[in-house]
Amino acid sequence: MKAGAIHAVIGTAVLGAVVLAPPAEAAGTGAQVVAASCTAGPFRGTVSVTYQPVGTTEYHPGVATIGGGPYIGDSATFTLDVSYASAGTTTSVYTGTFTGTAGTKLSVHLPDDVKVPQDVPSYASVAFDGGASPCTARAEIR
Repeated sequence: MKAGAIHAVIGTAVLGAVVLAPPAEAAGTGAQVVAASCTAGPFRGTVSVTYQPVGTTEYHPGVATIGGGPYIGDSATFTLDVSYASAGTTTSVYTGTFTGTAGTKLSVHLPDDVKVPQDVPSYASVAFDGGASPCTARAEIR
């Protein structure tokens, strides 16, 4: 009886893992989220990007959420860049620079005309310059 109960729990755990796939890996046409982080010593920067398909050939990254801390963003800059790579060339479609302090969370709403192609590698990256410990977080839009 005990072995059967353990088997049932393991089966339920495996089923739960299959059902709870992260949104970035979910198939479909709705909004998806990708995230990345970077560290420099004890400091950490994060970026997450919500994007959705526009037609059958492009994605529109609509919102980027940027966070830094502790200390990585103290009196420094966060530079957000959305770009894609094609034929050995990187093309930037949006760049914005923001300031913040440790623990800052910024939500940047990108203009409707910011789009990247679906068929080439595309990225949203944030360079965190906190002085002595800069780093860059880069999330792939896929």
